Amino acid sequence: YATHQDVAGLFFTRCTDLYLKDDGLIGMVMPHSALQAGQYSRWRSGSWRAGRSGVTVMVDFSYKKAWDLERLEPNNFFPVPASVVFAQRVGIVNPAQPLAGEVERWLGTAGSPTVKRESIGITDTSVAGESPYAGYSRQGATIVPRCLFFVNEVENPAIVQAGQTVTVNPRRGSQDKEPWRSLDLGAITGQTIESSHLFEVHLGETLVPYATLEPLKAFLPLKRWDTEIPTATNGVGGIKLGGLARLMRDRWRTISELWESNKTTVNRLNLLEQLDYMHKLASQLDWRQDPAERPVRVLYSDGGRPTASVVVDAPTIVDSGLYWVTCNSLQEAVYLAAVINSQVLTTAVEPLMPKGQFGARHLHKHLWRLPIPEFDPTDELHVCIAEAGKTAAEGVGEQLEQLREERGPKLTVTIARRELRKWLRESAEGKAVEEVVGELLGGA
Repeated sequence: YATHQDVAGLFFTRCTDLYLKDDGLIGMVMPHSALQAGQYSRWRSGSWRAGRSGVTVMVDFSYKKAWDLERLEPNNFFPVPASVVFAQRVGIVNPAQPLAGEVERWLGTAGSPTVKRESIGITDTSVAGESPYAGYSRQGATIVPRCLFFVNEVENPAIVQAGQTVTVNPRRGSQDKEPWRSLDLGAITGQTIESSHLFEVHLGETLVPYATLEPLKAFLPLKRWDTEIPTATNGVGGIKLGGLARLMRDRWRTISELWESNKTTVNRLNLLEQLDYMHKLASQLDWRQDPAERPVRVLYSDGGRPTASVVVDAPTIVDSGLYWVTCNSLQEAVYLAAVINSQVLTTAVEPLMPKGQFGARHLHKHLWRLPIPEFDPTDELHVCIAEAGKTAAEGVGEQLEQLREERGPKLTVTIARRELRKWLRESAEGKAVEEVVGELLGGA
């Protein structure tokens, strides 16, 4: 959960440490995810130890039930759905009491005297999932800052361009953050680089139900046929430059300098450590080198409504906006894609997802807490789901081609998802998927 942390839990803990004596009380507005999300699991224990000083701070969360404010309407009085958490500080001779059991959920119109309160159990989404697919799924690589890696190909003004090279400009995106959004990238604009370092990458913005849009392109510090990153502890940005082609060496030096000059002061990672954070890039190369009996991947979205597609192109890299799940056959992959794309799964998993300003926002591995069994080719229902998913995928392919003809370059991922989901809701193919997946998940 390292990449999912926010400061709220630390702020609560530090206030307790600084301002409460034993038996002192604290109540604080917190994100709703503090009640259930995995990144708060250690915080909910009520026992916190400072790493350097060894000081232990403990609280009793059972002193007063927390308030769950997610169901108040309109829920816009805080930027994200909120909760209020209470605790009493306890001395080291008394045991900490975790935030567990029940909370008090508020229902009704915010500010109204008719607001109802009811006790409900906490759903701890950090608990290990029931589905075996939890062990087969992994988040994609952290390819950020994107403007240093992703590119758009441009025409080379040279009369004769060197073979096996492409000329590129940095790809700017609406999601770029400062200082990268306004950074001068003239040093890597109009560059001609060896195409052996150019990779196709799938992100959240290239994924639609049962299909993918055109992948983006990124220059990465390894060659397409390599299965290991040429690392060097004392190398430029963590890379052994001898493992790169000549023009790519110059590009890597340049973007490493841009990274070191513009990263935050608290970030101690070099550019490779940033790119391969938690080995999310290297793990894809390891799988490509030895997929064992699981050579097919299903990609699914990290955020928003669950969306999935099957990919069979091994060299394609997956970005951190997606998770990838290995499967042992195309039939299994289609089965899994059908389950993830269904409205049945969306309805079942939403209560397990952390909530943002616009509703459930981070899927992560929460779907694997549902009873999604591993595909069994001898199970009649599993085979029916795979067949329904295959038929739905074929229909989506036809609909997507029609959208491309009608919309041309104006076809965005937002439009594609909206139109394809509408077709799935209304078509016999989509309804068939909902029926069999509903039978699989039952009352999940």
